[in-house]
Amino acid sequence: MVFVKYAPATKISAVRMIIGGNSQRFVCDALGMAISRQSFNRWLQLYDETQAVVRDPLEYARLGRRSRLSDEDVMFMIKLVRDALGLFLTEIRERLYDSTGTLVSIEAIHQNLVNKLRITLKKANTVNVRKDHVKKYQYLERMMNVPAEFLVFTDESAVCGRDVLRTFARSERGRPAVRYMKKQNSSRLSVLPAIFSTGVLAMTVRDDTFNAKKFEHFLKWDLLPRMNRYPNKDSILVCDNAAIHRGPRVQRLCNQFGVLIVYLPPYCPELNPIELCFAAMKQNLRDTDLLDRSNNPPLDI
Repeated sequence: MVFVKYAPATKISAVRMIIGGNSQRFVCDALGMAISRQSFNRWLQLYDETQAVVRDPLEYARLGRRSRLSDEDVMFMIKLVRDALGLFLTEIRERLYDSTGTLVSIEAIHQNLVNKLRITLKKANTVNVRKDHVKKYQYLERMMNVPAEFLVFTDESAVCGRDVLRTFARSERGRPAVRYMKKQNSSRLSVLPAIFSTGVLAMTVRDDTFNAKKFEHFLKWDLLPRMNRYPNKDSILVCDNAAIHRGPRVQRLCNQFGVLIVYLPPYCPELNPIELCFAAMKQNLRDTDLLDRSNNPPLDI
């Protein structure tokens, strides 16, 4: 049977005439239209149930089968995801069944989360619970009027060849993409740069980790000689409050060179723009395969 779309006025007139005691044939002749018996029955049933002939337009937007999840199920899923962000779909399904007795497929859980609740899967942003927001905003208030050209930022980062490998590869459909590792035990490098308003001011790369003594050596021989006395351009050194940054000689070295040192509030790496540089550096290493091709990674970095 071919679907025929009728105007709302046609439906209203037809139902009124049927309720008035007229036959379906009379209604068809009066309206000059061939209306099927199924259409009459559907309109009359809708009128009996809702006292309306034209269905709510919002219901037309909800295409497909009726959801097996009740409003109670939906509210439980929303609260569950808010309380435990990292749950797998199988865990959501099990907890929903244990709580409400509703058992649906994994695909149904996914479709309801994404299409109806607009809850999507994304990489989690990890925030340390010990972060002190009071100290964070005190730091922001203190630094908000400091000229950007006064600031120099420093921090350490580890770079491992295994961490910057390309994780995706291409192959013919149906065949796995096999990657062969040239260096089974890739070395781990430690990078210690310092950035200022126009780029990298100083940097050192080692094949071991940094400690307080090595950080002080970097300050004395690489970084502080390139900075200026406060208050001038490149005269404020900003770093986190890690133990190696608060060694006994760090403050004395900064005083010797006339540099003001400022420590970030605890667990606030987002306030150090050098973290963006580390992300860009590792992406570049991944794009160029430098660590895999290089015979002297510390020098090439």
